[in-house]
Amino acid sequence: MKIKEETKVRNQGEISLITTIPKTYVKALDIKSGDTIEWTLNTETETLELKIVK
Repeated sequence: MKIKEETKVRNQGEISLITTIPKTYVKALDIKSGDTIEWTLNTETETLELKIVK
């Protein structure tokens, strides 16, 4: 099954950008405040992998 959501990106300070995690993913992955998101970018395939670390 594939789940697709869209969020807008906005500025946070001068360099960083920020967005929200859609409720669908929060519920499906049981994401809680204080959890960490690891971002891994494969530059060869231009794919981004996100991992929730409890």
